[in-house]
Amino acid sequence: MPLALSSDFLPLVGVYVVCLVLSIAVHEYCHALAAARLGDPTPEQEGRLTLNPLAHADPIGTLTLPVLGALFSWPLFGWGRPVPTQPRYYTRKVSMRGGMALVAAAGPAGNVAFGAVVLALAGGLAAAGALNPQVGRLLAQLFQLNVLLCVFNLLPLHPLDGGKILAALLPARFEYIDDFLQRYGGWILIALIFAGGRLLSFLFSPVFAVTGQLWQLVVAA
Repeated sequence: MPLALSSDFLPLVGVYVVCLVLSIAVHEYCHALAAARLGDPTPEQEGRLTLNPLAHADPIGTLTLPVLGALFSWPLFGWGRPVPTQPRYYTRKVSMRGGMALVAAAGPAGNVAFGAVVLALAGGLAAAGALNPQVGRLLAQLFQLNVLLCVFNLLPLHPLDGGKILAALLPARFEYIDDFLQRYGGWILIALIFAGGRLLSFLFSPVFAVTGQLWQLVVAA
């Protein structure tokens, strides 16, 4: 059932979409930066070594679904365009599998770092008495969303980063696990998002609790 459109509902949707677009841009940029640091020129050649959100936006995953999700009470989620990378270019200082794991982990790590910066900024503004409700709402949403994106992307399912990290770290004798996840991971993910509300709530409830406590500790102190 669609949400009731109160006077402040559309601004709330706008805040969420802005936060999601920024967070996705940071996430994908960190993938591109990690690949470039390992020696792969592909992300830069494809115009992905930038924090410009437009370079990473997916018309459906970054804009359409988040807005529809907010309007129709669907699960609020989204994604950016995957960063192209070619492991054959990676430096020989790390194994190819290790390089793939590092590139995959860089996205969630970037969200954690971005969230920490947002939290520190909010704490500084609050200490100076300069954090108004509108800015506070934006920063709180941005902080929590980045932590959630990190946790969600670390789920060991393809095509998420957690699935790529697992694939890079699994011993050869367990490759059948990755084969299964590559074949069915996307369907499992869809089921989790659209039919597994209770399970996702179980997974993310601790995240909401911890981020809320951190926000209160830093901003409301």
